[in-house]
Amino acid sequence: MSLVFKPTRYELIKLNKLLNVALRSSRILKQRYQLLNQELLKNRDELKGIAIKINTELPRIYGLLDKVEEELGEDIVKRAAAATTRLDDVGLTWDNLKGVLMPKISYSKSLPKIEDRGYSPFETSESLDQVSELMHEFFKTTLIHYVNLSVRQRFLTKELKKIEIRSKALDHVLIPGLSLQRKKIMSKLEEIEREELSRKKRVKQLLESRGIFTSS
Repeated sequence: MSLVFKPTRYELIKLNKLLNVALRSSRILKQRYQLLNQELLKNRDELKGIAIKINTELPRIYGLLDKVEEELGEDIVKRAAAATTRLDDVGLTWDNLKGVLMPKISYSKSLPKIEDRGYSPFETSESLDQVSELMHEFFKTTLIHYVNLSVRQRFLTKELKKIEIRSKALDHVLIPGLSLQRKKIMSKLEEIEREELSRKKRVKQLLESRGIFTSS
């Protein structure tokens, strides 16, 4: 679509329609920006809370693991870790948040029974089992949630930047350009109308002077 309009009434109608669309689009973008920015701030606060939780839980789990290593020896713990059954049931879905599609990681598998975890329960201890359960729960809830919040943060930030660019293009380029053209076309049409009235007046005066037309 050409954004250069000729000084005619038909072109002025087209320009006015486009200008109205641009103005409505600008308002919608601003409303959307505000809505997504609120989600971003909410997500940021939740992310900070989860980060604090990680900084509290993870050192505690590693502290318990250090005690298990002191109890059983580092070699036994390493063998148990190498033999542990891998849990690869991480899923990926897509969420729609206020019109923004973003990936979401999910994990719902329960930790296997002690005898099904891969390492020998006779070589290890109950303390190692407890650490294994704590780490699994940490991964399943806290860590997965943190990753999803981090991904959401990036996607929201990216979408807000897109909206900001589009909004600036509308408010500082398209709308001022269309408004200026509208002003020039209206001025040109008024000038044409004045010239037409002046021409009609001269023709009337000419006809009257020749006795062809008599004013009432």
